Amino acid sequence: MGGAFSAGGLISGLDSNTIIRQLMELERAPIRRVDNRLRLLEDQRNAIRGIRTQLLALRNRVQDFRLSSVFYAFKTASNDEKVLTSQISAPNPVLGSFEVNVIQMASATVAGSSGVIGAAINPDSPLTGSGMTIGVQAGTFSINGVEFTIDPDTDSLNDILAAINASAAGVTATYDAGTDKVLIANATPGDTSIINFGATNDTSNFLSAIAVTGATQYTDTNGATAVTSTRHLGAVNVATEMNAVNFAGGPVTGGVFTINGIEISVDPATDSVMDVIQRINSSDAGVTASYDASTDTIRVVSKTLGSRTISFGRAGDTSNFLSIMNLDTAVQTAGRDSQFTINGGPMQTRNTNEVADAIGGVTLNFLSVGTSTVTVSSDDDKIIEGVRAFIEEFNTSVSRLRELTATGGALAGDGGLRNIETFLRQNIFIQISGISGDFRSLADIGITTGTDFDPAASAQLRLDEDKFREALRTGRANVEALFTNIGGNGVADLFFQYLEEATGITGYLNSRIRTNGSIDQQIRLLNDQRARIEDRLQQRETRLRRQFTRLEQMSASFQAQNNSLASLSQNFLRF
Repeated sequence: MGGAFSAGGLISGLDSNTIIRQLMELERAPIRRVDNRLRLLEDQRNAIRGIRTQLLALRNRVQDFRLSSVFYAFKTASNDEKVLTSQISAPNPVLGSFEVNVIQMASATVAGSSGVIGAAINPDSPLTGSGMTIGVQAGTFSINGVEFTIDPDTDSLNDILAAINASAAGVTATYDAGTDKVLIANATPGDTSIINFGATNDTSNFLSAIAVTGATQYTDTNGATAVTSTRHLGAVNVATEMNAVNFAGGPVTGGVFTINGIEISVDPATDSVMDVIQRINSSDAGVTASYDASTDTIRVVSKTLGSRTISFGRAGDTSNFLSIMNLDTAVQTAGRDSQFTINGGPMQTRNTNEVADAIGGVTLNFLSVGTSTVTVSSDDDKIIEGVRAFIEEFNTSVSRLRELTATGGALAGDGGLRNIETFLRQNIFIQISGISGDFRSLADIGITTGTDFDPAASAQLRLDEDKFREALRTGRANVEALFTNIGGNGVADLFFQYLEEATGITGYLNSRIRTNGSIDQQIRLLNDQRARIEDRLQQRETRLRRQFTRLEQMSASFQAQNNSLASLSQNFLRF
């Protein structure tokens, strides 16, 4: 502080630091007054921000009435939700009760490969090169406790089946080239005992490779237990690049093919069957394709319900993918349109089970055949919920305005905020002119301040729910007009216009709290004033320290002179 040398009362005995600190503390009174004013302005800015937020909440509530989102609240219900459900789907639905008879549900068209995709295996070739989808491991496997040894590099399927037939396993095993499956049955007609496949010490996967492990066992025409492979042995591996797959129809060529007019590309050198299926499903073809491993076929289901079939291929296709997958000759089961009647009227059809245009503003979701009564009505509970939300925001706004402007409030006596409070209180029960009906103010429909009267408290709105419901029943349009109407003089209309101006970006409140607003400008001026006062006080402290330093220097000089005189006096007395 000060920057000047200070002896600190070393010579004079005065505590100059304490004296200077006390003097400066007295002279900092203007700084304290500025700081108090700055804190007050910050409190005012925060208070205005808070009340602006509250008034914006009230503005949004009254806007709900102007946008009709309060009075245009409706509900619908189905008396049998096993048959159908219903939802409001438009702002102004048709009110009433509707008997909906669902005669037929809509379904999707399904198409499937006309034959298996993979080529049948060669049962006389060693298993390694036979074309089996699942590679066979060398080792042992068991049937009915009889163990067999297998080497896929040398043994063919027919070799293994012959070994089974010649064994004591008590079964016969055959390969059907037509179905590309293995049939294993008890050798003795009428023998219905279970065929036991596998043992804990088996080391070969042969039984699972021919798809008999876990297969359903049934009684054949000889009355004996039999098992058939659950899938085509040469079924394609849909995860392998197509150039490495042995298709029944030959190799797939690259290029494009079309489904429902949408082109799908294929490159057999890099694409697997599953890659192409995923490409189909993510396209705009409007279908969902999947591979069925049990039948070695592709199933295609239309995403759009109804009786329209799926279009496979067109002139100009450059890939034979559809032909190799047997989809160009696909067997299609056409879907059906939904069929229904309303209130016994003529039968209607749609290509969907989600009908949005049969009852105005309501969507019907068909779930099963049958009859259900759908009711559509105004949702008075929702309307009351909206009115209560408005009342809550109004009461909070008026109370907060009164608290802020009261004696001791952050904005005590603020004329602008008092004007807002006055507007709200004076216009909440305004008489609305130019509308039809018996209701002229909110008080007529059950919105009042109650029967209590406390002059020291702000009036709080209350809702008489029974009276309000009765007003809705007898004059719904009149009730709505009290809040908002074509003339723009409803309570919500007036409040919105006023609050929009007060709370908007260019409004009265924001002009005070925004950057470079009125409060910001006052704070900047006070900070400048404070800086100037600080500068003057700094100079004053420097001067005081210099003065006390000179006092110490003078005291030191006087003390030196006194010591000299004392020395001379002693010398004189000695003589």
